[in-house]
Amino acid sequence: MSSPRTTRIPSLLFVLLLFTSVNPHVSAQTPTFKSTTRVVLVDTVVTDGHGQPVHDLKAGDFTVLDNGAPQSIVAFEEHRADAPSLAPRTLNLPENIYTNYVSRSEPGALTVLLFDSLNTSPQDLTYARTKMISFIKKLPPGTRIAMYALGSQLRLVHSFTENFEELIAAAQELSVHPKGAYSSANEFTASINELEHSGLNKIPGAGQKMSRFLGEEYEGKIEWRAQDTLDVFTQLAHALAVVPGRKNLIWISSAFPMDFSGEEPRLQRVAALLAANRIAVYPIDAGGIFVPGADAQVSGSEAYAQRSGGFSLRNQENIDSIQTMRRIAEITGGRARYNTNDLAGAMADSMRTGSNYYTLAYRPSGVKWNGEFRKIAIKTTQPHVKLLYRAGYYAISDPSDSKEDATRVVALAMQPTVPVSTQFIMEAKVVPPDTPDEATKIDVFIDVRELALTEQNGQKTPLVDFVAVAWDGDGRQHGSFSEEFHTVSEAQYQSLLKTGLRVHQDMRLKPGSYRLRLGVMDRVSGRIGTLDVPLTVGRVAAGK
Repeated sequence: MSSPRTTRIPSLLFVLLLFTSVNPHVSAQTPTFKSTTRVVLVDTVVTDGHGQPVHDLKAGDFTVLDNGAPQSIVAFEEHRADAPSLAPRTLNLPENIYTNYVSRSEPGALTVLLFDSLNTSPQDLTYARTKMISFIKKLPPGTRIAMYALGSQLRLVHSFTENFEELIAAAQELSVHPKGAYSSANEFTASINELEHSGLNKIPGAGQKMSRFLGEEYEGKIEWRAQDTLDVFTQLAHALAVVPGRKNLIWISSAFPMDFSGEEPRLQRVAALLAANRIAVYPIDAGGIFVPGADAQVSGSEAYAQRSGGFSLRNQENIDSIQTMRRIAEITGGRARYNTNDLAGAMADSMRTGSNYYTLAYRPSGVKWNGEFRKIAIKTTQPHVKLLYRAGYYAISDPSDSKEDATRVVALAMQPTVPVSTQFIMEAKVVPPDTPDEATKIDVFIDVRELALTEQNGQKTPLVDFVAVAWDGDGRQHGSFSEEFHTVSEAQYQSLLKTGLRVHQDMRLKPGSYRLRLGVMDRVSGRIGTLDVPLTVGRVAAGK
């Protein structure tokens, strides 16, 4: 069997194609699309010695290396934060038609704030929230920002907006209480000290057993937080994938829970997924200035490069956190900010520098698409400048590969508290019943050009899951369905190219208000799309 082949259609054209499928009065000629060699996009931030953006460079000022081999730049574009905005594109969809397609018109890059209470100490949360609100208050008019919160799970606090009053009000409601999974080195050390002064030390072996238990509990909490944090970044990659252009993700946290002896491969793969979707991570340490050890003369970022056998667990935890910050920023093309109390200034600088960048595109030559990580190097003829860009990519058929645990990805994506995923564009027609005893009619549309296919002896084999879950306002599930689509003949495939693929299901629900989450997962490529539809069945009592 040959390797999976992916063909794509521009997102707006795809929505128009589906629009015609539900509007017989609209006609459009189906364009012909051909597969091409994969193009790698590299967003590159160029700053001078004072950290200011460098503008007006040309393609000839850059050299691209892929695993050390020079590449030809096939497309080049500069993006500036001060460029004039374009008029937004709107979709006038018919009644009962919904889509997860999103568009943006602003120049530069989008900014996403991630307020992390899962990995932030209690004493840092309130300060971090205050500084984040200060940052929002000073934003230039017209800036569009979205905000997520990471607690026991990922939550969309506010979608992209220019309304700073709404954003500030939402930020003020953010919890400043750490979650139960949080455990710092300070807390662990305090527990051990308390144990040493307790009566357990008088019982042979009891103190040692309790110390071992506390140590295992501390390590277990860090492992849980690490997995939850990686899951969150995976969800964000899916949610922001189809939003055009570069996205600067400002991650506000004070403890970055990674043990590089075991977590580096997972961190690199998740970070590469973010980078493939043009998401640059800007971690900001909410802990402010920290001086390792007892030497108050040691300060600044150099302090984190030092290691000493006399460092406490707290010192080592900070070193590991800084290492994680640097690594995820390096892989995605962002920049880590730490050892500063000016958190608002760090956020502003991250947004400013990340919104002025160049996009370089090249077609890798001589690459074996065997899943190995390939390093990217960008060089420039301009002297005394600094370049920020993603470290590389995995040579796979689709960069948004989540096949390793597809069932888990689907389960996470369908939860009502998880942001909508736009990695796979879909459209749906949802018609509520006229009477409470009738079923809600659900039609989900996708374009088969978006699917990755395996092909053998002329038989095209997609593997697509269609899923729907109805949730009430309290997060309880009231109805669901799933359907699989696979294997089509050449004649069927050619027909679907013209009409799109539609799946129909009826769902019976009791009278009430629901949020219907619809999902599509292409299991060959691992890409997923979800869509939320507000649904009211029958009459709903006031206050429900």
